[in-house]
Amino acid sequence: MAQANLTIRIDNSDKKAFAEICKSMGLSVSAAYNVFTKAVIRSRKIPFEVQAQDDDGFYNPANIRHLEEQVKLYNEGKMKFVTKTLEELEELAK
Repeated sequence: MAQANLTIRIDNSDKKAFAEICKSMGLSVSAAYNVFTKAVIRSRKIPFEVQAQDDDGFYNPANIRHLEEQVKLYNEGKMKFVTKTLEELEELAK
């Protein structure tokens, strides 16, 4: 089977941590990426869930509550949308 090279960019500290974990499992970094590649090919998807952290993302519980409160105020007629251009907003911020 013909071999190909793959070059990726990764944070240096992540590379070191990953290499240490691979070594503790008896794998090289290359072997670990080959395992990952085969899993993706076999299942035709990333073999784990990729999602934003709930506490840091836009849809965190505090933001959801705030958005729901704002929608409620809007639906009750206590709030209205105001459309401003970027220039107008920048002028207001001065």
